[in-house]
Amino acid sequence: MPDNLQAMGQRVGRVISSRLFVRMLLSGALAANAVLVGITVYGFFVSEVGHDWAIYVEAGHRAGTQSLYRWDQTYAWSYSPIMAYVFGVLTPIGYAGWTILHVVALAALRNPWLAFVSLISWPFWVDIYNGNTMVFVFVAAAMALRGSTTGTLAYMILSLMMPRPLMLPLLAWIVWRRPEWRARSVVVLLLYGGLLLLSGQGIAWLHALTSVGDAVAVSARDIGPSLLLGTWWLVFGGLLAIVLTAYGRVGLASIAVSPYWLPQYLMMVLLEMLPWSSRMAPRVSVARSSPD
Repeated sequence: MPDNLQAMGQRVGRVISSRLFVRMLLSGALAANAVLVGITVYGFFVSEVGHDWAIYVEAGHRAGTQSLYRWDQTYAWSYSPIMAYVFGVLTPIGYAGWTILHVVALAALRNPWLAFVSLISWPFWVDIYNGNTMVFVFVAAAMALRGSTTGTLAYMILSLMMPRPLMLPLLAWIVWRRPEWRARSVVVLLLYGGLLLLSGQGIAWLHALTSVGDAVAVSARDIGPSLLLGTWWLVFGGLLAIVLTAYGRVGLASIAVSPYWLPQYLMMVLLEMLPWSSRMAPRVSVARSSPD
């Protein structure tokens, strides 16, 4: 009996210790997030904001010209030539309107808790500060993971228009878990390929894509493990991403597979907050109406 009590006491102690560790880890993360958000918000008042937005505006002006992929010290466009036309249309809303779209986009998450955590997260504010597009990728990813037809289509289009390695795990997950999207993805790819051929800038775009990694290294914005592990992270991170994707942890897999981590990329980790019961809901009952 005393041995049983002792064993029980040890188990209780381990549970308490593990919970205490989790609380300490969470407290540390929240504190770090608060400090980083504060620093980023402070930057709005003391430095120039919207660096990436300025590039998007310039790309909109250069859409359809030979100078679209002509980089210099302040301009480096690596998205699809089709996307340049999109930003040509969006240019009139300005950086303020672009910022408002970031905030409004969170409503599409249809998850108040996830939207709130996203809103107060450091990656979200870095994305706004730079005027980048990661928030829209994250929202489309969350919708796709939830089973939304609109979200899945949007995610696929974004993956083609502004591809990033971190977008691959969810794409693989969609094709694996939702067979109906296998044929649809081929159709989307063919339609996009046709538009790319019509643009006449496909080769220039592919050349720009292969130069993105070097551009990130020069910008000193990478905060990922590749800074320490170098190219070894491509091997380790790739294997880790495969395992995580197999277990449905596509948020963590997205970060693992990325050869470099920009601060806004960390938003993808928040996909792990989506409850399992809401993931790929339409696959259980295709006959029901879409969750869009």
